[in-house]
Amino acid sequence: MTVVGEQAIAERPSLTVADHIRSQPGVDVSSGGLVQSNIVARGFNNAFSGSLLTLIDNRFASVPSLRVNVPFLFTTSNEDIERVEVVLGPAAALYGPNSANGVLHIITKSPFTSEGSTLTLDAGERSVVRLAGRHARAFNDQFAMKLTGEFMRGGDWEFRDPAEPDVFPATPNTPTARVGQANVRNYDIERYGGEARLDWRLGENTEWINTYGITNGGSAIELTGANGTGQISDWRMQSLQSRLRSGPLFAQVFANFSDAGNSDSTDLSGTYLLRTGQPIVDQSRTLAAQAQYSFGLGARTSLVSGVDYILTNPRTGGTINGRNEEDDNTSEIGGYLQSTTAVTPQWDVLFAARLDQHNQLVGTFFSPRAAVVYKPTPEQSVRLTFNRAYSTPANFSFFLDLLQAGNSAFGGLPFNVRAVGVPQTGFTFRRDCTGGVGSLCMRSPFTPAAAGGGATFVPANAAAYYQAALNVALAGGLQSALAANPALGAPGAQAVVDRLRTFNAVTANVGTSLRYITTPGAPPVSPASVVDLERLKASFTNVLELGYKGVIGNRVYFAADAWYQRRENFITPAANFTPNALLDGASLGAGLAAHLTPVIGAAAAAQVAGAITPTLAGIPLGTVVPDSRVTTNGDIAFTYQSIDKAINLRGADVAFDLAMTDAVHMLGSYSWVSDVVFPDIPSGQRPLTLNAPDHKGSLAFKYTHAPRNFSGELRGRYQNTYPVNSAVFVTGVDLRCASPASQTCANAHKGPSTPAGFFQYQQPPTAMFLDLSGSWRLPFQTTRQALLAVTATNLLDNRVPMFAGVPEIGRLIMTRLQFTF
Repeated sequence: MTVVGEQAIAERPSLTVADHIRSQPGVDVSSGGLVQSNIVARGFNNAFSGSLLTLIDNRFASVPSLRVNVPFLFTTSNEDIERVEVVLGPAAALYGPNSANGVLHIITKSPFTSEGSTLTLDAGERSVVRLAGRHARAFNDQFAMKLTGEFMRGGDWEFRDPAEPDVFPATPNTPTARVGQANVRNYDIERYGGEARLDWRLGENTEWINTYGITNGGSAIELTGANGTGQISDWRMQSLQSRLRSGPLFAQVFANFSDAGNSDSTDLSGTYLLRTGQPIVDQSRTLAAQAQYSFGLGARTSLVSGVDYILTNPRTGGTINGRNEEDDNTSEIGGYLQSTTAVTPQWDVLFAARLDQHNQLVGTFFSPRAAVVYKPTPEQSVRLTFNRAYSTPANFSFFLDLLQAGNSAFGGLPFNVRAVGVPQTGFTFRRDCTGGVGSLCMRSPFTPAAAGGGATFVPANAAAYYQAALNVALAGGLQSALAANPALGAPGAQAVVDRLRTFNAVTANVGTSLRYITTPGAPPVSPASVVDLERLKASFTNVLELGYKGVIGNRVYFAADAWYQRRENFITPAANFTPNALLDGASLGAGLAAHLTPVIGAAAAAQVAGAITPTLAGIPLGTVVPDSRVTTNGDIAFTYQSIDKAINLRGADVAFDLAMTDAVHMLGSYSWVSDVVFPDIPSGQRPLTLNAPDHKGSLAFKYTHAPRNFSGELRGRYQNTYPVNSAVFVTGVDLRCASPASQTCANAHKGPSTPAGFFQYQQPPTAMFLDLSGSWRLPFQTTRQALLAVTATNLLDNRVPMFAGVPEIGRLIMTRLQFTF
């Protein structure tokens, strides 16, 4: 465990807790703007990440049904934080389910031990202004209270995502009043919130604490995995918590409430998706109850036992969970027992076991832990730990049913893209359609109403829809393009079109090509590669870790961890699993050339067929979708998958603090992970990636002049480049612009051979950053304190993106004036 203390937090002006842990070993922070960030431990970052269990005073800090960590929406403020704890490895036994990827725990101050008032004014570049206040008072030995509040605003770094259309398209989920309106991001950041807490000490060893917190995110930008970027507007988070500690007993109940700012799916005042304009309704709730009891067994063994219950109740107004809205609750229950035995004064042995159940998953999950700790001196310890912990899919992984992109992404063709969760039955593709490639069935928007329409399963045979492809091509200007050929002219073009209409495309002369058209340039896939998807499973992380922590010679603090990790049943980000059926280019070209020869001659026929075949063979004619109530037409579907393979990973984390003199310290950290790409683990049409650097580190020099209450720090940070593959945010791949003719598309980042109308997300590069900070506690009366502080993050303004689909983050200088009295 690493800890960031109260003094370090107070002396560093910041907008979210992410700024305080950025240089900690093993911690990966990908920033997407002033306040947008995703925090994970030891890699596997993602857009919309909730893999790092994040707590505030033992209460979940994530958005209820989405289980995503949004630091911008945390209800606590910097002035009230006592310390921030980071656990890098699995921590299932005491922290509960979904702690397989580490824990971030924000612990606030007790009003009994922190009486007084604090007023803070932060200001800086990008028009940042932050006002915060805290007041704590102990009325007597029994009752104490505290109030905190803050308001902040600023202007974010600008980035225009080419995957977002210039104007909002007409989709089934876009409100009529928004269709055709300009799609303009709001880069203004605004937030206000606060907490109220009442402590009651009922006895010498009994304390009852009640807390209410609220944050209103007036405006911000947040990445989502399956649906692109969202524009936050008046998203409100609230929490209620009651906890009791009496001797060896700890018990609590808490509830978190979310409100994305929209009352229903037609409301235009709240949060919405920038790719479609669809409003997001999220009035979800999480209720949790926990109890823990500690007791001894003999003189050397201490035991801790406990139980947890978690209920998640999504309420999304038919937006996020769509057709699953009426049956989408999840519940989890678990219990644990941990023992710590002092074998000798130097040797401790720890054992723990945890059992959990989840109403959407099969089986009972067993999470064991074992550790041996050796303390050669009171200041040093060596530990060897094995831990197995599990993570469950978030609620939306089961129940998501949300439009991801409208048909403008495919030139207006009648194919939308939906993101869907995996039901308990999984997804099964029909293979009983005679005449379909591999006997697969598909749904097509071009199926005539007389034949059942687009909801009817038909053979995955593109040849049967040749005339539909020809009509689409003609509507797109094919005849005019032919007429522009001097060898044909208008009469020749008409003759060619008339002849094309008589071409009899059948399976014998025109094949079917299956392709994932959301990945331009992707090769055809075989029918055998279209496989059924099982229901989701829990993911397990097994970690063996050897660590050392201690003080050497009263001058050096040193900590090092070497670890081996094995991940099982990995759940991928949402990816396209429904290939489209298209005309096979080779057989179509040969057939058209032969068919046109009697009209324009062999040479001209070969030329014309070669020119028009790519157009016809590039038109999707149907989608191979599973037989499910969330795939009822030809829309393309993205979903999550449990991969029944194991990932083996190694790594190391090092941190040190060297007291060069009484006033000067040198601090450093370094983290290494063995792999950033996992070729054998598919995630969409590309391999799974770590989405974090394999090498990163920091080196700092800190000067403290105690007589003048001054401190300053100069810190350098380094990170290696890394690829990103996180649902729709993928680097190194040509992606289709939502508005191909727009200036946004023309100015977008591109690869060496990216065609017109396409773009690439930029990969985070190898980069170095320089940070500078200083603080001075002014010499006021003993009953008052004043603090002046300044922090320059990325002082040299080295502008680079830290993830896919985010702006290049530059310098931010912030100042702080704080009074405590």
